[in-house]
Amino acid sequence: MTTIQPKTSDYSLPDQSAPKATNQYDKNMFLKLLLAQLANQDPMSPMEDREFIAQMAQFSSLEQMQTISKQLDSVLVDRHMSSISEFSNMIGKTIDYKTETATETIRGSARVVSISRTDEAGYMADLEDGTSVSVYDITSIKQA
Repeated sequence: MTTIQPKTSDYSLPDQSAPKATNQYDKNMFLKLLLAQLANQDPMSPMEDREFIAQMAQFSSLEQMQTISKQLDSVLVDRHMSSISEFSNMIGKTIDYKTETATETIRGSARVVSISRTDEAGYMADLEDGTSVSVYDITSIKQA
């Protein structure tokens, strides 16, 4: 009599809690690598001054790029808040707009009830008739 062995699987799911590798380099990691390189160099052929200066220049560049990146992030947040403030002045006012599609040109006039932001079109003026138009399609703004 033959017996059928149950099927077994050697496959296991990867550990989801394992840390994932990132390409995020910071100045502390760079300094640790540089110090490890200096500590473990061959005493018979030490690092040349030129190489050391080049690595320090790379470190300085890395630090400056990180600083610039942080400052740009701050500028973008400030610009976003400034745009919302500028466009919110349209709320309660009547606008004329002209929207062009591939097949037609749509013109209209309505009162702005709110301003919203979308990823695709930027800032949109939400109108009292239920439509939304890009703030860049507005041709005139009038007091309500």
